[in-house]
Amino acid sequence: MRTFTKYCEKDEATRVLVDELATIKDDPQNYRLHMQAIGEKLGGSLLPSLRQISARTDICVICTVEDADFLARGLIEKLEAAGFADRLHVVCMWNEKIRAEGVSLSPVTREYKENFDSNNSVFVVIKSIISGACVVKTNLTRAISYANPARIFVAAPVLLEGAEGRLSNEFPKHINQKFEFIHFATDTEKNGEDVIPGIGGSLYELLGLGNSLEKNKYVPALVKERRKKFFGSPTPQPVMA
Repeated sequence: MRTFTKYCEKDEATRVLVDELATIKDDPQNYRLHMQAIGEKLGGSLLPSLRQISARTDICVICTVEDADFLARGLIEKLEAAGFADRLHVVCMWNEKIRAEGVSLSPVTREYKENFDSNNSVFVVIKSIISGACVVKTNLTRAISYANPARIFVAAPVLLEGAEGRLSNEFPKHINQKFEFIHFATDTEKNGEDVIPGIGGSLYELLGLGNSLEKNKYVPALVKERRKKFFGSPTPQPVMA
């Protein structure tokens, strides 16, 4: 069963975009365009909150390698168009996917990180879907290891019912009390690892990035562009976990 949230209950265009994700098969280009459009919608949903934040506060967008060029790009471009470009910073992480004895792990194997004010920032953690929250927990834990954000926005098109609580329970109160969730749909069903209808299945394959190993060989164009802009080189230097 799917329910839509306050962020899109009056926005039919957004509801259609999210619903259509589950219907796009064997068409990576169309799926990518849909994800970017949804990223723009998430950015729009964030704007009222971000406009209340001091103009001196950095905004750090934290994404995974598979989301960078699509969902995250849409959100970033929306925020840039709204006047936040000079305050935006990006952290992109490459995660392995390990399952052993019923436990899921998502260690960070590589990272692209821009400089930002670690003591005066707002985090925007963006993910295509949040179910068990393993990847979000891992990446947020890493980011918190070198920063103390004032607020943490967790943004996604779709959440599995209870994901907010599962993620919050992974952190102490002084961290999870900073969480603010922005998502468009809540789903209640799973089929194995896949949320139903969720985002239509395995994100990597739907985006045309291969499997969970192959997608980690991908260097997002977003990272190359920003690396060249801020560091003078289009090739990100790997930072190992």
